[in-house]
Amino acid sequence: MGRSHRRLHWLFGTIGLATGSCVSGQTPATVTPTTVAQAVTPKSIELLVATRMFNTTEPCGCTSTPLGDIARIAALLKQAPESSLLLDAGGLRYEPKSLPPSKQAQARLKADFIENTWQELAALVMVQPEDLLGQHGQRELAGHRRLVANLTGLPSDTTVPREIRTRLGLRLGVIGIADPGATWPTGVSVSDPATALGQQLQALRTDGADAVIVLTGLPREKVRRLAQKFPDVKLWVAGVNDHIEDGVELPELFHDALILTPAHKGERLFRVSLHPSSQGKLVWKFVATAKQRQKQIVALQERTRAAEKLLAGLAKDPTADPAFVSTQRTELDGLQKQLAELSKEPQPSDGYLTAELIPVTRSLPRDPVVRKRIDELDQKIGQANLTALTGPPPDTLPGSPRYVGTTDCLGACHFHEPAHKLWQATQHGSAFRTLVQVGKELSYDCVGCHATAFDTPAGSNLLTLFKWQQATTPPLGVGPDLRHVGCEVCHGPGSLHVAAPGKVKIPIPRPDVNTCLGCHTKEHSDTFEWNAYARGILGEGHGAATRQTLGSGPTGRELRQAARKQAAEH
Repeated sequence: MGRSHRRLHWLFGTIGLATGSCVSGQTPATVTPTTVAQAVTPKSIELLVATRMFNTTEPCGCTSTPLGDIARIAALLKQAPESSLLLDAGGLRYEPKSLPPSKQAQARLKADFIENTWQELAALVMVQPEDLLGQHGQRELAGHRRLVANLTGLPSDTTVPREIRTRLGLRLGVIGIADPGATWPTGVSVSDPATALGQQLQALRTDGADAVIVLTGLPREKVRRLAQKFPDVKLWVAGVNDHIEDGVELPELFHDALILTPAHKGERLFRVSLHPSSQGKLVWKFVATAKQRQKQIVALQERTRAAEKLLAGLAKDPTADPAFVSTQRTELDGLQKQLAELSKEPQPSDGYLTAELIPVTRSLPRDPVVRKRIDELDQKIGQANLTALTGPPPDTLPGSPRYVGTTDCLGACHFHEPAHKLWQATQHGSAFRTLVQVGKELSYDCVGCHATAFDTPAGSNLLTLFKWQQATTPPLGVGPDLRHVGCEVCHGPGSLHVAAPGKVKIPIPRPDVNTCLGCHTKEHSDTFEWNAYARGILGEGHGAATRQTLGSGPTGRELRQAARKQAAEH
């Protein structure tokens, strides 16, 4: 048997669902008689699998459990660089939406930053249409290299069809496959995935690959069809699943292959641990981790209880169909057998793999080098964004209400003094300050929900907010101070009301939950609940009667604190 055929024999093993506990990817260092710690060769190959970063370097810090952060991903990889490999199915550069000219500089800086960081981490990255949405189109990837076997139209030095990476002495072949059905820029052509994949598999056989991994920009249903045609491939990545942004927690066992679906924006990565056999061969046998087994047990217990309850009811029903009862008994027996099997102590296996979707949470360390670069990136973004602006937002039409800022609302009528005092104690009253503290006050990702009337006629923009933040006296020519989430965010522009308080009412006297939902989205405010959040902003001088009707209960701040505490404990 030739060398390449022997290696492929290792690859074309079988995968069976087995049970077992999660095995650490590293062996603790041993201590010599002189107490000098020595490194031990890792016992597993660690693959981290991502898709669709969508221009995201780090998460929004407003949620109870911020997920993602390329500095944390970098730290995971650097724990054992000789045995780790980052695989990305593409879509990292931009979000799938058009950007106004003012925001393009920021997006490009972030796109190049992620690209460069992945390159330094020796990642293998596929290409998706979102990678070409920048101003440079087909030249967007200049200076970088992507893995794709069935795409033409990009500069020749930016794509390669396949690569081999060696980890723990084993040669991993990786192929990239793009989706012909996606919307690609003019001049870019995508050929049939099956034809390209067949050619690349043959090339990897010749190159002597020990295993083949396929990164795709395809949804799961298309990946399944390919997996049927190419049973030799045991590990697939479904990189496009628009309605599954959080990823699929368990790998899909499809015939003899695993299909992985990571989350978007680096929030949850698949970590695949390949544990070679004692002979140094890859054995494609999936073993559930302890956490996965426990979740399976809980789910089976619930199904078993439901089946037992149904059968108990059928036993009391003299009209029950015997055939149906027999079917339900058989199903219950099957559930009980599965539960008994999962509850057994796991048996050691000579060669296996684990695959789990891991959340990238704040409990993980941040790589200090990448973290420092992110801080420097924030400064570059701020300067680029300011340079792109020539002045304040355009004015409103004559006679239309304009924004005046919280100070002018207070100065127009002493009636609002209690409301202003209450506002100052809320999160709204210091919203812009929280961005300044973390260096995000000039980022389009954050400012819109931390200022008043952002990018609105007669409102604020990054330039006006920057001028106010830098000033010791009111700056000229930039309008009112609209830092923080002021009165007019909820009640509308107040110039006409301020000019004639007794004659002109504020535009929105009683804002409702829809007013809040513009910023309090699941992505940025996951604990939002109208009554709780209203309790925190209503009181003496500002909706006191409504506050009384809400009664006792948690405030929005208390919900956030409880959620963050719970996240920290887990």
